[in-house]
Amino acid sequence: MYVDDIKNDFYEYLSGKRIFLMVHYDIDSICACKILQSLLRYKHILYSLAVVRGIEDLKTAYAENCSDVKYFILINCGGTIDIVEELEAEEDITFFILDSHRPTDLCNIYSNGQVRLLSTPEEDIGVPDFHDVFREESEDEDEEEEDDSDGETRAAKRRRLGEEDLIKRREKRLWEESRDKLMFEYSQFTYYARASAIRIFELAWKLNKDDKDLLWLAIVALTEQIVLGKIENTQYTLEISPLQAHATRLHNKTNDTDVMTSLKIKFDNDLKLTLYRHWSVESSLKYSMFTSVKMKLWSLKGDKKLHELLADMGFPLVQSRQSFKSMDMQLRKEFHPTLEKLSTKYGLQDIAYASFILQYGYRNVYCASDIVYALLAILESSPRDKKPEELFNLALDCLSRTKREVLNSAIERAKDIAKALFKTVQSALDMKQIITAGPFVYFIIQEGCLNWYMFSHTHILLLLAHFLLRAYVAMSRNRKASTLPLIVSAPKNMDDGTCILLGIPPLCENSPKNFFGKAFEQAAQRINCDATGDYFDTSYFEIHSKDRTRFFDALTALLS
Repeated sequence: MYVDDIKNDFYEYLSGKRIFLMVHYDIDSICACKILQSLLRYKHILYSLAVVRGIEDLKTAYAENCSDVKYFILINCGGTIDIVEELEAEEDITFFILDSHRPTDLCNIYSNGQVRLLSTPEEDIGVPDFHDVFREESEDEDEEEEDDSDGETRAAKRRRLGEEDLIKRREKRLWEESRDKLMFEYSQFTYYARASAIRIFELAWKLNKDDKDLLWLAIVALTEQIVLGKIENTQYTLEISPLQAHATRLHNKTNDTDVMTSLKIKFDNDLKLTLYRHWSVESSLKYSMFTSVKMKLWSLKGDKKLHELLADMGFPLVQSRQSFKSMDMQLRKEFHPTLEKLSTKYGLQDIAYASFILQYGYRNVYCASDIVYALLAILESSPRDKKPEELFNLALDCLSRTKREVLNSAIERAKDIAKALFKTVQSALDMKQIITAGPFVYFIIQEGCLNWYMFSHTHILLLLAHFLLRAYVAMSRNRKASTLPLIVSAPKNMDDGTCILLGIPPLCENSPKNFFGKAFEQAAQRINCDATGDYFDTSYFEIHSKDRTRFFDALTALLS
């Protein structure tokens, strides 16, 4: 069931109770968790916290705590599965779920109160009516006993009941067919709704406990969705308007005018360049997905074109190759407008997009995407010996203004990720490793190749998939290239011999709605292989590497 009044039926309701937070291992969840933690402190609400990466982590965390805690808050996890049945939860346990993954499981939507959804009904598209998918079994068993006093012979009664039974069976079969069709239509695509951090920030605003720091967390969560291609541009534009209004309101509300201490959130057009304020102009232009694909910078011709662009802008190579902060001040001021002016000539239309910039003090200037890349670097490219909980806490520190050294270190690591993505795409194109398999194209990252371990992480694999598909379409002579989806495979666990698969929709659809979850499931059933769907986003899938060829064959037959 949906919670209508999030203030009273969630926040006030939990006052004085002990709760358990289950938080998914992604940026939106970290931001939502940090906002919620600040709200829980106001009410002195006791809570424990577990970081969950998949369904098995969710089950383990629940099993370890269900005897002590009766109220569970799930952030970006649990919404897409029948949580009560999956966790075998007792009736006295209550789940509050705030999950941006879609589609939401119907058992959660139509729960009698044990499962309470903190999202709004408008965020769930095409939810079937309750009576179209749920039917009481007692309806079919009501008329088993008949009274013999009506004078009918047993043979006549048997004949009459036989006819009625056949009609009932036929009606039941038709209803089941209709239900299966509705369920398939509802669940065939996976997609993302609005960021959970925005929903929690709106709660803080209603409670009059919001501030610029909390607003910045909501902005970072939304930016992660657009950077990773989880939402389309229209949805991003719709979400950005109220955040801009909040930024103006909070700016006018503050009395802090000291330049060194005041926090400013500025709404402005920014460039689709990776970390350019913290890198050199040449490196940022080269390793950013947008400019790299548009100018084909992995080729010698593209490299020459990049130097032509810098010359046209009036940027000497000496200046372009040093840190942006160390460049001549006049060149820094001219960089953005000059690049926009030359965008049409070099095929870089739409290089600017609406975003937010954070500034505190003279030197600390970060756009929202800088923070997203820094958080990704912490979560997914850190040393293997660190546990998810340690990295999760490090990411929370990265979002704190007092821990600048954590953020700066993460930004340096994010540059290495950008280089690794570029080099992997360049190698894939040079070696012609993006293979066409009829209804889709695929790319396999081999064990032991450069940076292979980095791509076993879900979000970096997603960035690579988007980069690969755009680069493939830009280079391909196949007219149908833009209509083909992409599957990327990377080694997951060397000891178990497993690999992770990720499927993304074709570029022509211009929509992040993903059909691969159902397709992967059906292909695995066809070849009867051991597969793991432990991810909350079902477009990720795990199988044994030895089954991969058969799996692709089954997928080709299924999608043809």
